[in-house]
Amino acid sequence: MKLPVATPLPSGLRGFVAGFAAFLVGLRLVLPGGGLFRWALAPVLASALVLGGLAAGAFLGVWAWLDGMLQDWRWLAWLGGLAALIVTLLLAYFLFTPVMGLFGPLFMDPICEQVHIRYAGGPIADAAQAPSFARRQLRAVVVSLKWLVISLAVQLPLAVVGLITVAGLVIAVPVNALLQGVDLMDNPLGLRNWPLGRRLGWCRRHTMATLGIGAAASLCLLVPGLNLFMLPAGVAGATVLMVAAGPAQTNSGEQS
Repeated sequence: MKLPVATPLPSGLRGFVAGFAAFLVGLRLVLPGGGLFRWALAPVLASALVLGGLAAGAFLGVWAWLDGMLQDWRWLAWLGGLAALIVTLLLAYFLFTPVMGLFGPLFMDPICEQVHIRYAGGPIADAAQAPSFARRQLRAVVVSLKWLVISLAVQLPLAVVGLITVAGLVIAVPVNALLQGVDLMDNPLGLRNWPLGRRLGWCRRHTMATLGIGAAASLCLLVPGLNLFMLPAGVAGATVLMVAAGPAQTNSGEQS
């Protein structure tokens, strides 16, 4: 089947557009009628549970903390409720990806394989090269923990600064989009059984495409209902980008 994005994968602004378009292709594939909805249904349901749990837990925790602080100023209760809502949305937004990353080998790998078969005509790796489920799950746990640390130590503070200053927002938005893109690309690239350095090398060579798919995914997370499809759409789009980039080139010491 003909690829729906430019190949070879362009750089610069055209690369960003290709990455953004790849996410939209992935979204179309995983929505009902797109051909991959049955593969996406399980992660969509899991996403609903994760988002609901994160939102409820964050809201109750923040509200209890603020209620203790504002007990002498009950007239500020509405302000505490508003602050709790904002913090809840931020936590749910930034913790969603690392938590859902734990389900990658179970839910996302089949989507990557189906997209690769559709556009490349076969599986991502042959049986001898394909990583085992146990190895993929262990890698998913490690990546999820790394993403959690990055979210809490880098992205969340940047987002808070972005709420206060325009300069913080200018920094936070592209940083979050790029990290989101790298995380999405890790799914299909990991199925090639590449080490971390080689996967990051791919993202460096295709920085703008990675930024584009991450930006589209970040915007999707802000849309209620559609945000449940973000991860399956993102990994489907990431697989499209990987196919569009073609075979890996020997670069910076990477093996071809």
